[in-house]
Amino acid sequence: TTPSNVSGSGAYTDADTTVLQYVGVNTSRPLLADPAVRRSLSLGIDRAGLVKSFLMGHAAPAQFPVSPVSPLYPQAQEVSYSPDHFAGAMEEAGLRTGTQTQTLTLIVNEENSYKVSMASRIASQLSQYDLRVTVKTMSWSSYTQALRSGNYDLYYAECRLTADWDLTPLLAAGGALNYGGYSSERTDALLAAALSNTTQRSEALTALWRDLLDNAPFLPVCFKATSVLVTEGVVEGLAPTETDVFRHLDAWCIHLDA
Repeated sequence: TTPSNVSGSGAYTDADTTVLQYVGVNTSRPLLADPAVRRSLSLGIDRAGLVKSFLMGHAAPAQFPVSPVSPLYPQAQEVSYSPDHFAGAMEEAGLRTGTQTQTLTLIVNEENSYKVSMASRIASQLSQYDLRVTVKTMSWSSYTQALRSGNYDLYYAECRLTADWDLTPLLAAGGALNYGGYSSERTDALLAAALSNTTQRSEALTALWRDLLDNAPFLPVCFKATSVLVTEGVVEGLAPTETDVFRHLDAWCIHLDA
């Protein structure tokens, strides 16, 4: 749906969530079946810039499908955005020849203006060298039908992950959100190990993050935050969570004369 807009002055307090926004990839398309191409697309997204420009900073940029505020986020494995990284990846993917043009279409539901803006900027960022990405806005019913039928190249979406960061719906064959048809026995095995409660879970997660970085079956963008907005100077001590805006209410300080 169309998101709410806020005008006037106020003070925001954010609560982190497990809601992931990402670019889905149809891996059955000939161009997108190549992991090198998918890696180059991931490196071409300026996540921090997108969050700042279109979400007013109320999200955490993420290259992996785990929130950066989690101790499980692999900061050491993250590849920072830069035009040089993107150029090198496009070279490796064979998309920097200057002699060909490859086209992709990114679909997004038209009812959400923020997602349309995010998708449009991503398409602009990726439309370099031999690649051209166009955005197609669709009604929600048409958009979901296109996902179910595989009638797309890329799509912009969001989903709420569980607290154990179970990516089975997005990665497993037949997964409810695996519209792109990605399938990898190695990824499945690493995911199963990462979800286990063994002492080797940390090593399994490291291997899973590396696998996802190398194969880029979908392209994480950010984790949204839920925001509490109050009049400037009225409330001190807000510490909300996604499900409890009044958390630690006893510690609030209310300034009635503000």
